[in-house]
Amino acid sequence: MVEVEIPAWSIDLIYGNTGSGKSYFAGWLIEKAYEKGRRFIILDTKVKNHVGLVALKGVKLLKIKQGARYDFSKIIDYDQILVIPTKGLIGRIGVEGLIEDYYKPILNTLFRKDKNRIIVVEEAHRYNPSSRTAGKELEQLFREGRDAKLYTIAVTQSIADFPKLLFRQAQRHFLFKHYIPNDIHYLSRMIPDFEDLNAKLRQHDILEFNPKRMTHRIIPHEFIIRQTKHYG
Repeated sequence: MVEVEIPAWSIDLIYGNTGSGKSYFAGWLIEKAYEKGRRFIILDTKVKNHVGLVALKGVKLLKIKQGARYDFSKIIDYDQILVIPTKGLIGRIGVEGLIEDYYKPILNTLFRKDKNRIIVVEEAHRYNPSSRTAGKELEQLFREGRDAKLYTIAVTQSIADFPKLLFRQAQRHFLFKHYIPNDIHYLSRMIPDFEDLNAKLRQHDILEFNPKRMTHRIIPHEFIIRQTKHYG
């Protein structure tokens, strides 16, 4: 067994290459949060990625459909909610349109009106205008979400393309084995002894790094066992 704390507030970054296990691990964290009765929302960019979590009693599923109108202020009435796009919506406007037209307004609503919630943001790199410029929605959550205990879990692929402003705000990093030289070089400047640590990681193992305490540990993937089915 392995324990990963679900604190009252945090900014967690989960990152690794495609297929490394990021979303599986994010779902595992949410299962742990659910066991503690925590409120959460997951903004998924895929149709089925996290849908298995709906098997947990009380988790609401909201499907974003093309042409439908939504009052996102009502989202805060649900303690545990998964938001997903439909295939038709993604086919029409793509992930970029989904984030711009629906998910950014949801984040703004949560920031203005909600509190005591975990917010899981899949493909978080897509919320930023560039690798140097943080998106307004993520920046305000990272910088000012603590007072309202808006705990953000940002899931991303290429960490070298993630703004340093946001990277440095993270309270915890959960990362998987990296293979791209540019990413390894980038992380070696941020995390002490990263190249040696990365070499010790097996596929799907997780390196947990705390930049405030400058501590780390490797979590073997065998200990990350989901209760619900993962479709990612």
